[in-house]
Amino acid sequence: MPDHDIEMITSEQLHAALRKSQKHFIILDCRSSHEYTESHIRTAVNFSIPSIMLRRFAAGKIDITSTIKCRDLKERILSCYKESTFVLYNNSNESVGDGGGAGVGGGCREDLVLLTGGTGPTATAGGNNDTTINVLHRKLKQDGCRVVCLEARDFHLL
Repeated sequence: MPDHDIEMITSEQLHAALRKSQKHFIILDCRSSHEYTESHIRTAVNFSIPSIMLRRFAAGKIDITSTIKCRDLKERILSCYKESTFVLYNNSNESVGDGGGAGVGGGCREDLVLLTGGTGPTATAGGNNDTTINVLHRKLKQDGCRVVCLEARDFHLL
């Protein structure tokens, strides 16, 4: 069932919030490792996982930390799981609910973690509900976390 309660954030709003306090945000980039390498939000961590793991995560057979190889990232997520805001984004031409791919991933940065998923100015909740961003959004909301999706049309400016 699609989630019709998708909260959006603009790059300007995120930038202002990050200037106030970076520790309240966990940022994950759901695009492919190749796209992440080409450009990403400076404090983002790549979160593209194999489709088999994504299906297991969606089914509740594994938790979010089981999908992450980086020990520092696991510890950061565990230490502030429900207190942080998760920001999701992927390609600017894909909306939450639209298609997207899951590849192999696992970047690790020590500053800010950003969960990012598909967004756009007119994000919808219909379509393929099994993309990385949709699964993350749904599972994090089920766990009681605050989740927002970045309007990614100019995420590279952050």
